[in-house]
Amino acid sequence: MASSTTLCGPCSERHLTKPSTFWCADCEEAICDDCREHHKVFKATRRHELITIDRYKSLPSFITDIQQSCKYHNEKYQHYCVAHALPICFKCIQEHQKCYVIPIDEVTNNAKTSGHFQDLETRLMDLLQNTDRIKKHRKANLVSIAEQKELHLAEIKQIRNQINKHLDKLEKEIIRDLEKKECQCKKGLQSILSSVKGKKNLLTEYHTNLQSIKEHAS
Repeated sequence: MASSTTLCGPCSERHLTKPSTFWCADCEEAICDDCREHHKVFKATRRHELITIDRYKSLPSFITDIQQSCKYHNEKYQHYCVAHALPICFKCIQEHQKCYVIPIDEVTNNAKTSGHFQDLETRLMDLLQNTDRIKKHRKANLVSIAEQKELHLAEIKQIRNQINKHLDKLEKEIIRDLEKKECQCKKGLQSILSSVKGKKNLLTEYHTNLQSIKEHAS
């Protein structure tokens, strides 16, 4: 990727500051509207492929990082060495004289229509479809989990209400039984107290009589 995609490269070389609007893949340089018109006219650049800067910036890095020129000779790649599986420039051919070298356009043009490329594209489409299906299923799972949670919470609430009703019923029965037993115990104790009171009165009477006999006996 060029050092700047914001400013026009040719204008910057002339110490002019103009915003870029297009990207030339062949020149690996950003250009403005005016330079684009010159690009379309000059014989050396009229066949260059231009795309908008916005589209260029949206491309993935593995595409924008592709080098179009030889890092050893700073010349544009024009050929492809099949033996070493790498693009080469015109000067590199001297080092690959014994290799099978073909024009790089032949490689790029054939790559798009080759069986391997089409097979790769088919596999990628299958993977994308599988990914969409998995995503759809997982979203459905999330919805199902949420629904199951609400269902279980409702069941727990229902069981809790049933338990509360049963406990309330047991509480009332226990209280009623306790009150009944309390009443029975009170009656028994009252009867005992009445009997004890009667016996006490009788004993008191006996004691009084005994004292009278003791005082008045001759």
